[in-house]
Amino acid sequence: MILAFCFTLAPLLMDGNFLKSSPLFTAVMNDRNQQKNIFSFPPVGFIPRGLPRLLNENPCRYPVCLRRGRSLRKTLFSLLLTGLCLTGMPHLLLADPLEGKPILTDPFRQAEYYFHAGDFEKARPLYQEYFNSHPQGVRADRILYRLGQLDQVNRSFATALRYYRILIEKFPGSSQMDRVRFLMGECHYELGQYSEAEGFFRKVAGTHPDIKMRWKSLFYLGKIDEKRFDYTNALEKLVRVYDQNENHEIKNFALGSVGKIINEKLSEDTLLSLIRKYQSGFPADLLLLKLISIYRNQRDIPNFQVMSTDFTSRFPDHPERQKIEKQLKSIEKNTEGKVRVGVVLPLTGKHSVTGQQVLQGIQLALNQLGFSAKEKVELVVKDSSAGPPLVDIIEDLAGDPYMAGIIGPVLSGQIKEIVPIIDRFQIPVFTPTASSEGLPELSPYIFRNALTRQIQARFLAQYAINQLNLRRFAILYPVENYGIEFRKLFKREVEALGGEVVTTVAYDRKQTDFRAQILELGGIPDKQLKKLARENLLNGGAYGGFEGGKEKLSQPVVDMGHWNNDDIENFKTSLELSYDAIFIPGFYDKVGLIIPQLVFYNIDDVILLGANGWNSPKLVENAGKYIKEGFFVDGFFADSSRLGVQKFVQAFKTTFGKEPTLHSAQAYDSANIMIQGILEGADNRRKVKERLDGVKNYPGISGTTTLLPTGDSEKRLFTLRIKNRKVQQMN
Repeated sequence: MILAFCFTLAPLLMDGNFLKSSPLFTAVMNDRNQQKNIFSFPPVGFIPRGLPRLLNENPCRYPVCLRRGRSLRKTLFSLLLTGLCLTGMPHLLLADPLEGKPILTDPFRQAEYYFHAGDFEKARPLYQEYFNSHPQGVRADRILYRLGQLDQVNRSFATALRYYRILIEKFPGSSQMDRVRFLMGECHYELGQYSEAEGFFRKVAGTHPDIKMRWKSLFYLGKIDEKRFDYTNALEKLVRVYDQNENHEIKNFALGSVGKIINEKLSEDTLLSLIRKYQSGFPADLLLLKLISIYRNQRDIPNFQVMSTDFTSRFPDHPERQKIEKQLKSIEKNTEGKVRVGVVLPLTGKHSVTGQQVLQGIQLALNQLGFSAKEKVELVVKDSSAGPPLVDIIEDLAGDPYMAGIIGPVLSGQIKEIVPIIDRFQIPVFTPTASSEGLPELSPYIFRNALTRQIQARFLAQYAINQLNLRRFAILYPVENYGIEFRKLFKREVEALGGEVVTTVAYDRKQTDFRAQILELGGIPDKQLKKLARENLLNGGAYGGFEGGKEKLSQPVVDMGHWNNDDIENFKTSLELSYDAIFIPGFYDKVGLIIPQLVFYNIDDVILLGANGWNSPKLVENAGKYIKEGFFVDGFFADSSRLGVQKFVQAFKTTFGKEPTLHSAQAYDSANIMIQGILEGADNRRKVKERLDGVKNYPGISGTTTLLPTGDSEKRLFTLRIKNRKVQQMN
């Protein structure tokens, strides 16, 4: 009886078709498919994991008998194994499937197992092996279907089509036919063969027994119209999918496609004509919102008001209604019709010092305008550290049709946070301080006039190699993002110019004793230096050059001495280095500690290079007497001989009673660039963006500035030299 039961059960347990036809399997797969994104469009019938895992992945969702299914199946397989062994047929079993391994030597069943487990590389050769031996077998159509699916998943659409065509030609009555037609439509669509795809999708849309597949086909037909630039017909089909289909996933994808067409593809005239066609409901709301956006960007106030009022009356319960009404009120407040510039800065909190410095630079730029110019521009200042969240502040400003652009925010993280808002409202943001690498590349509406590490590294390397004729460099950098990025950038720029970085040495910002790092750079204390030189000279040796690689960074050199019997009198030595300069991208406090220690270890006859972190009077006070010659770069130098800088410094001191900082200078330039553009006709956000895209060689207080196509700035910086305890401008 046991054997009879086992052999009755065995084919059912091993038959994937039996499992897939069971109500449980159908329920599980329907539940899985409802959670899955159908428009990643996996092949129809594709099962990503094996049935055992599927049944056990969330046992609490199924009946008690199924929650115990693993134990039940283990018992059944044990009975089956016993029966097979008793009948002398253990060779049919390969392994226990409950342990995740196939059980049959039949290539088709093994292939099905691997296919459902998602192991396509193992499934393919087994399908091909079976098909080669049974080209007309009862499973041949299913194998062709599977091979097509595998190629389609791998985006080998042409090969997938070959398998599907063979299936249609050889097995016209196959049960796979409806699904194959849809998949062939997908393949042709992906290959850009829209006429062929259209034929398949039209047939599926009219005859497929699964209503979900008919809606998916109609969705594709709309996408084909879009590819052909027939946006009106595309919208008609996609709106039908959205309005009449009950599947939420398909509705969402239809909604996304309609939104993309309306926001990216349609002209103003087409939008107006479609508004007349779709009087209310979807997609009339999207059409009106797009027209509102167009008129906002153009600062077309009359049409903005008409469309906004139309929207609020047609859609009183729409989630955008309150925002539109708020924007209408902002128009009413601007009775003089001034062009507005938003200013978003941290005016309170831990970053308030930076925020105030930036605000003062902007205010000075506005104050220096003539009376008539001031009447045309209005600053709207917002504190990014107090009140509503930053994204809400930006959205409120961006929704105002009079708002032509925004200066700020000051932090890179804040810029990243507002990217979706500025992209949606297409409003240019000009930051005077945010300096993270690659920041403007996040959006075509981000511009900056900030002194970045990349700008400094490039300018300093070019000056050192082209003007100072230096070729070999060492780098002593702090182990923090600032220092690590400077090391990488300076090394890259030096090597691009044909120079060489012979060594890089790191230090901790908390250090005060830099002996270990200086020894790594080749430093040697006086006593040891004299000892090495004397021993070498007495032994008749002589030092050669620095061939032998990077390890040899220094060697003693005898500067003076004469023999007296077996001794040397008036003996003087120095340290010869294998490099021309040391780049120290630190701040003035640590650099002021490092330089005297370099001299103590006889690294004193070398040019020192730095970034804008050196620009402080305290560096000269603390370490000036130890610096034979040092160079650093910065975007602003208050003691500059340039007339424009002198006038700016004097005006700033008169207005605010203190000396301006780099942040104030960069903000002053940013405000002038934007405001001058507005006064010269760039009176809406679209024109302001075009104006910023075209800035070239602007004679700024913070350096001659060009805005690149990426939105980043390219600057001619101040090159400053420290010599004889003084800082001198070199360019």
